[in-house]
Amino acid sequence: MSYKVIARKYRPSTFAEVIGQEHITETISRSIASGKQAHAYLFSGPHGVGKTSLARIIAKALNCVTGPTATPCGTCDSCKQIADGNPLDVIEIDGASNRGIDNIREIIESVRISPAAGRFKIYIIDEVHQITVEAFNALLKTLEEPPSHVVFILATTEAEKVLPTIRSRCQQYRFKTLSIDDIERILKKILENEKVTYEEEALFLIARHSRGSVRDSETILEKMIAYTGGKITAADVTAVVGSNNFGLVRKLLTAMQAGDNAAYFALIAEIRENGIDVRTYLANVIAYLRVAMLMKAGINDVRVLEVPAAERDELAAFVDSYDERELENIVDYTLDLDYKVRNATDPLLIFELRGLKLLDVTDLIRPADLLRTAPVRTAAPAQSPAAEHAAASAPSAARPAETQRASVSGDDSKAIFFKKVLASVNRISPAVFSYISQGNPIGKEGATLIVALPSNIINLTEEDKRTKDVIREAIAENTTRKDITIKFVPAENAHTDQFQKVKEFFDGKAIDSGTNNA
Repeated sequence: MSYKVIARKYRPSTFAEVIGQEHITETISRSIASGKQAHAYLFSGPHGVGKTSLARIIAKALNCVTGPTATPCGTCDSCKQIADGNPLDVIEIDGASNRGIDNIREIIESVRISPAAGRFKIYIIDEVHQITVEAFNALLKTLEEPPSHVVFILATTEAEKVLPTIRSRCQQYRFKTLSIDDIERILKKILENEKVTYEEEALFLIARHSRGSVRDSETILEKMIAYTGGKITAADVTAVVGSNNFGLVRKLLTAMQAGDNAAYFALIAEIRENGIDVRTYLANVIAYLRVAMLMKAGINDVRVLEVPAAERDELAAFVDSYDERELENIVDYTLDLDYKVRNATDPLLIFELRGLKLLDVTDLIRPADLLRTAPVRTAAPAQSPAAEHAAASAPSAARPAETQRASVSGDDSKAIFFKKVLASVNRISPAVFSYISQGNPIGKEGATLIVALPSNIINLTEEDKRTKDVIREAIAENTTRKDITIKFVPAENAHTDQFQKVKEFFDGKAIDSGTNNA
């Protein structure tokens, strides 16, 4: 007999064998057992989670010699034909290559023909979202009222691209990605049948690397069986499929802890010399920062953290080096850096220049910190001209640390937050972005950021009804606080009383009425 790959050999053949989708299999099996099956189903979800497999099981259940039944026998001609991939009454169609109206017309014509052998004629259309709008519209009437002997099963990874009119005529089921535990159960059963030994951590690494896809995990497993020829170890898995580049991530985290510029630039050189995709690398950094945040919250279960125990233990020192607020600042800055890197023409250069700031957590400011109301400063006692000159010329180290930090964080934080909001606005509505990108944040009033704009631009923002909704959505993307708003004021009126009030919130600094700079 010809060799069957593991993904085909161990494809589930009954409802009970489908792991991780019990919320779907129980509903459908009961409806079939009671003779109340739907005439059209829409299965959506990530790739490799069982959509097509379940469609074939439904076909077995409907056409089994003992059916319709929730437990197809698997031995009758109909069940065997479906298992072997050559059924008479089950038509599988690839939506990507049969997406036109002529292809759909052929389906419409063929549904009128009675089944050749079974009770039902089942049409399984995979990647159905790729069918054209015109073809969908042609299928609509047939899908709504098919002949009694026809059942449609549509499968897609992008349900939102399927026309609402099509979705409304189907029973819709959303498949979920499988947990690491579910995938390990599947892999263990396969390895027991194949008589291959393994380390528990090796299966954990395979399951984690597959990201919830059974098919991906089975493909990796098959590669590991071929690679080892015997016992599958965690070291083998790391050698073959990698381990999310934790070694390189650890180098960055170590440089951050020590504030070691030399180690940081050595890491940059290593990334460059090895041709590592900096976007992928930064995604791995963010994944491990997620683990660090969970550990800071007191979670140490490797199943929840989705890292091996060794990596968790190595991360512990990094987590202990920062308090919760500092760790949040690091995560927030890294997410912003990821956005810049992904949209850069030279991603490594941006990472090299901007990532250096991660080595000093005191320089990082979270957007959510921007609009925390600071206490209004009381006026300083008057000084003589000589005393003022002496204070101004004094070394910066001799000045109070609090004063130095306040004068920096006030200006920087509002500018950082406004830039983040602008980035979100640009993604949501480039038109609104073209207006407000000319603004300059000049201060705050409570939870309201004050932004100066030319009067004619303010008029445009008021005329465009989308502006408020777009800005509200952009703010929500950058902070969890519900009370934060942005207020636009005329830039040319910088000398008015309104701006005088803003000064009081701004560390007592005078605003130069001749410029737009705070």
